Amino acid sequence: MMHIDRRGMLKGLGALFGAQVASSLLGGQAWSVAMAFQQTADKHKLQLLSPEQLNTLAAVADLTIPATDTPGALATDCHWFVDNQLRHCFDTQAQTAAGAILDKIEATASGQLGHSFNQAGEDQQLTLLNALEQSEQGFTRNDTQAFKLVKSLLVFGYFTSEVGMTKMLAYDPVPGGFKGSVPYASVGKAYSGGFPF
Repeated sequence: MMHIDRRGMLKGLGALFGAQVASSLLGGQAWSVAMAFQQTADKHKLQLLSPEQLNTLAAVADLTIPATDTPGALATDCHWFVDNQLRHCFDTQAQTAAGAILDKIEATASGQLGHSFNQAGEDQQLTLLNALEQSEQGFTRNDTQAFKLVKSLLVFGYFTSEVGMTKMLAYDPVPGGFKGSVPYASVGKAYSGGFPF
């Protein structure tokens, strides 16, 4: 895991949100649960993760989308969001995998660094997470896949938060603009909903 600026992180979202991940995250239930979470006043209630797992996830969130001129993932409660989404939108296998990878991050930090992940310096944390992403230093491909799920949920949580939607993204109700009077000859055949008109 390397330091990248916010714009660089946004450019990398296309790779992170592959077709399978995007379809699972942006499905009707996941989206509605995400919106419900962002609007609730009682966000800070554990749904699935243990307090220790949530603390590790908070540190990972802070490294994934750090604060810059706008608040980062930690300040927008993305770790709480992930806990909520895992509980309400994912099956037992995904829930177990997410919890297990957070436990393994903590166990690896304790074993290799002699202290918890949260007590490690940022460089040590990033080195450990980079090894996880590369399936190295005792981390397996299954670990890497579980970590990708956790990171994708952090990103999804950030960009469905008020900060992500209003300060990081720009709302454009008609992307690309609207041209009301276009000569039909310049368009050629046009289709709407699969039916020619």
